Amino acid sequence: MKKIFYIISAFLLFAVACEPNNTTDETPVVGATSLTYAVESIADHEAVIVKPEDLEEGAPVVIVLAEDLELRPLYSPVEETPNVNFKAAEHCLIGRYALCVIATSSNDDLAFLTDAKALFPGTSKFYLLSYRNGLSYTAAMQMPDAFAAYGCVSGAIDVNTYKTNNFTKPVSFVHVHATGNAVCKWNGVQNKTVSVPLCVGAIVAVNECVTFKETDLLPREGKGRVSCTHYLGSESGCDVKLYSVEGTNGGWCDEEFEVYNQIWNFFKTH
Repeated sequence: MKKIFYIISAFLLFAVACEPNNTTDETPVVGATSLTYAVESIADHEAVIVKPEDLEEGAPVVIVLAEDLELRPLYSPVEETPNVNFKAAEHCLIGRYALCVIATSSNDDLAFLTDAKALFPGTSKFYLLSYRNGLSYTAAMQMPDAFAAYGCVSGAIDVNTYKTNNFTKPVSFVHVHATGNAVCKWNGVQNKTVSVPLCVGAIVAVNECVTFKETDLLPREGKGRVSCTHYLGSESGCDVKLYSVEGTNGGWCDEEFEVYNQIWNFFKTH
């Protein structure tokens, strides 16, 4: 199925053609009658909420922070539909969770996340994922107890944030990154972001993981090698996974391997 939407300009998960005010009416997503979406305003941020129509009350919520909702549509038959990565949204049906994608920038104050969580009363499990930015790492520093687990796709900690290195509590974290990413480079961008190994290493250190294991995943046909390094042994029980993808694709589109399944499988065990 090629029903894939990317998010506005900013994962799985991207401009939403809608009114700037809060919209609470849920409308079926084109091509998927079992999914609904709603557009919300959270402080100064726009959010798109996607969930199965019959989702039970209190089901888990995955919040995605994506720069300018940058999940551009690979396929969008109707321009007026929300620009949400449909593959990521479709995975909500498998995982039975709600997806809340929020347009953000890398220097945002993350206080709005409290308001975002308030949109889902009764929910006991929240997970945070950032796409093309390191905001999930910042949140892990500033609010380590706010989410059951954190994740990052094609992003990294900015240099100034890394220098403060305010990780105070262990957190479970998953990171997906292409080794040939030309924008958010694996080895970091001078004066902007630090390397992916340093990002992951900061979490491994605060968790005090004492062992690791490496596994190769089966890549899509014609795609590069995908490996997973799993850091374990923390007394807190918090673990870290790093998925390294050979190639230049950001990893959000599920093209190299089952990105959504792997992230969700990590989240749901925490």
